[in-house]
Amino acid sequence: MKTSLKRFFAGVAAAAMAVGGLALGATSAQAEGTDASTQKGSLTVKAANGTTGHTLKAYLVAAYNSGYQAYPQTDKDKPGQLNFDTFKYVVNKDDASAVVAALKDAKVVDASASDSVSVAEEGLKQLKSETSGTPFGYENGTATASAAERKFADALAAKLDATDSTKWTPSKKPQNLPLRDGSDEFTADLNPEGLYLVVDTYEPQEGLNSTRSVPMLVGTKFANLTKQPANVGEVNMKNIKMPVHKEVVTDKTGATANNKPSYNIGDTVYFHLSTTIPDYSGYAADPTLSPTSGKTRLLRLEDEFEEGKFTDTNVVSVKDSTTDIGKLMEGTDYDVYRKDNKLTVDLKKLVNGYAGAKHGWKKDDVIDVVVSGVLSANAKTTDTVNTNVTTGDDSNGNYNKVTLYYSNNPKDNSQANKVPGDTVNVYSFNLNVNKVDQDNKPLGGAKFKIYTKDSQTPLRFTKSGSTYKHTYAKVGTDGATETLVSDETSGETSGEINVEGLKAGTYVVTETHAPTGFFQGALPSYTVEIAEDYTHDKSNETSQPKSGDDWLTTLTYSYPKLDGNNLVTKNTSSTDKPDTSTATVKNVHSITQLPKTGAAGIAFFSIIGVAIVAMAALFAVRARKASRLA
Repeated sequence: MKTSLKRFFAGVAAAAMAVGGLALGATSAQAEGTDASTQKGSLTVKAANGTTGHTLKAYLVAAYNSGYQAYPQTDKDKPGQLNFDTFKYVVNKDDASAVVAALKDAKVVDASASDSVSVAEEGLKQLKSETSGTPFGYENGTATASAAERKFADALAAKLDATDSTKWTPSKKPQNLPLRDGSDEFTADLNPEGLYLVVDTYEPQEGLNSTRSVPMLVGTKFANLTKQPANVGEVNMKNIKMPVHKEVVTDKTGATANNKPSYNIGDTVYFHLSTTIPDYSGYAADPTLSPTSGKTRLLRLEDEFEEGKFTDTNVVSVKDSTTDIGKLMEGTDYDVYRKDNKLTVDLKKLVNGYAGAKHGWKKDDVIDVVVSGVLSANAKTTDTVNTNVTTGDDSNGNYNKVTLYYSNNPKDNSQANKVPGDTVNVYSFNLNVNKVDQDNKPLGGAKFKIYTKDSQTPLRFTKSGSTYKHTYAKVGTDGATETLVSDETSGETSGEINVEGLKAGTYVVTETHAPTGFFQGALPSYTVEIAEDYTHDKSNETSQPKSGDDWLTTLTYSYPKLDGNNLVTKNTSSTDKPDTSTATVKNVHSITQLPKTGAAGIAFFSIIGVAIVAMAALFAVRARKASRLA
């Protein structure tokens, strides 16, 4: 327990010794008015980690006596403070046996002491709060109680759950503390004023991020004092909550966030997951990892890739980024489980002290995990923006989400929270070609190639069956081709080419062959730039199941360079594709059908120029042959 009663208990103990020692079994200090108080005392509970899902019950251990007094305001040293010579605890005779037994378990009183009211009352005076450096009164990160007060509180709470003769059935029914979900501080009046054991019941629900508090021993404020002993009437709930975070990162180091997460189909996408090691004070550990002992600590991260949208999922690295432990080893520090579209990183070996696992970790150490997956040919692609997006729920993206599981009950480590973390998305985009003749009628059979800016190597694509859809493919993909053909379905051709699976960037689309019967001397080419913009979730609240990292809010298609013969326009209404992602590309039957903007002349002189160069080359070859024969 926090040092809320440290000074108070110390004062009580000092007063007891001044009165006549602490001989167990002796008569209690005889202050004026030794009957139990019937007045109410207030208790303030501070819950920095919230109270949602928690129920607190306060069990009376001992009432304050009704005759305690304060020093007069005229006192030189302690004006208005509690006169410990007039104070004592009053234990109900029906509770004395359980209180004494818990004091014996805590080694506060001798094991041979009688189970009397006087032993209980005198023993309570000897309790001391824990010293700094022992969280919640335990040795760091263990279930070993170090403070007498902690040992007593745990022992007495255990007797509430006992099923044998040691069970404690309190003489007074527990009082429920009126929690307000999510509140971080509240005050209740307990009747009577006195020393209480506050026990937490926590029912975990999906999405709640908390743990059951260890039992808390606390005294209420004194009803008849205007100046209270230090920190009496206040207690801090000893529950914790855990962070869990996810983001898209640029590479396998996990060091740099990718706040513009668009990818080509076939790209490897890296995700960074993080959490911390819980404060295991009050929690046992089982190095054998027995699933039935109730002592095996649980800590695992479950990463879920959207089903069918990623392949080759992998855990790249796991490390403790806070201490010198550094990189953790699969098989000795953690295990990886793969099932369907999920990867689970299970850290129970590390936190239970499994044989061979690294030691030296501490509570709040940051655990960083990097996982990866390849964006598959079945991934969702888009040329539109979802205007109804709220963080991570974008149906246009390909999601990845994380869930944290960790022990939440110091009585039974097998009970675990399931805490959803961030959901993040990655995107891939489309561009479309609408192929028409000079009369704007759909035209099939035209061949195209697509290049990235400043590259001479055409991109490769796989065709979706007999359709005109083409999906970006990495080099080496079976069946991939660099030539795209506009829809030439028998009957009513659409003349379309739909390209899927490109990341944002600048692309050059070039027609390499016009359909039979069309002019081959003026094949169009143009540049299209796909630009993206995202809204960044700065809060990335881990308590929100749909919290995200970056979601697509703007997607634009611009055409900085169109065909010089004016055969390409960027707007169309003849397809069901968005105008912004579609370019209409024309072919003509002859040079005379080129648009009347000088293009025919340009094309004509281009052809003449090519012919002249060809003729010159031919004459040069013939001249060289003639000179050799001379």
